Amino acid sequence: MQSPILFEESPDEAELWTRWCDSQDAGARDEIVRIFMPLAKTLAAVCFKGRFNDDVEFADYMQLACVGLLESVDRFDPLLGTPFKAYAAHRIRGAILNGLERETEKSQQIAAQKRIRKGRVESLKEGARTSLGSAKLESPPVGLKAKQDLLSYLTQISIGLALGVLLEDSAMMITGEPEDTSELASPEVSYFRKSETLRLRELLHASIDRLPPQERRVIWYHYRQEVAFEEVGRLLGVSRSRVSQLHRQALGKLRDSLGQGPPCDVAW
Repeated sequence: MQSPILFEESPDEAELWTRWCDSQDAGARDEIVRIFMPLAKTLAAVCFKGRFNDDVEFADYMQLACVGLLESVDRFDPLLGTPFKAYAAHRIRGAILNGLERETEKSQQIAAQKRIRKGRVESLKEGARTSLGSAKLESPPVGLKAKQDLLSYLTQISIGLALGVLLEDSAMMITGEPEDTSELASPEVSYFRKSETLRLRELLHASIDRLPPQERRVIWYHYRQEVAFEEVGRLLGVSRSRVSQLHRQALGKLRDSLGQGPPCDVAW
């Protein structure tokens, strides 16, 4: 290409750029990255110092800065006349900010999921305690009756959690064939699993449709839209405790409805 290389750097660096731009010399590229790595580290440190929260560690800032530097080297066009250092600094800052935005969104989603599941478990625990008429079931059991109560308590919670997983599973809630990822499954086994899964999905849909309107809306918002109980309460105009009660009632009806239907044998 033999184009004029417009740099503020030394002749040696200009030679590296010529080798990279003209011949795609990987060794020249690596050397350019090494030369400008301190710039990436400095920008990562500046952004880290001005951070608004401590959710992301400096190592993550540095990784994002390195990504920005590599992209800068690969996409730099010397014919545009912009010094590489200025061009790279802009792209590195952008890579850090964009990466942090994605990391923040991911952290927020994880926190929201934890809050949703925590509320769900609390609701199931309260329902199990209420049904057994005891508030001390989480203490170490003493005596046969206490152990039986604890077993019943844990069983109720486990069934509720299993129903929750079933309701959350997008493969169960949308139309289309469930995916069989088992490489060892024979065509007969694969067909059987898909058939049983479709039957279970149909039973679940029918059971949800038979729920009272408020209970059905709680199931829809909480499991399909991933809305926490507090927000569901605001949407329905009721208290959080009422939403928790509706949630327990709905799961109980779904459990009974599925238990009365024909048996399904689904391997997960």
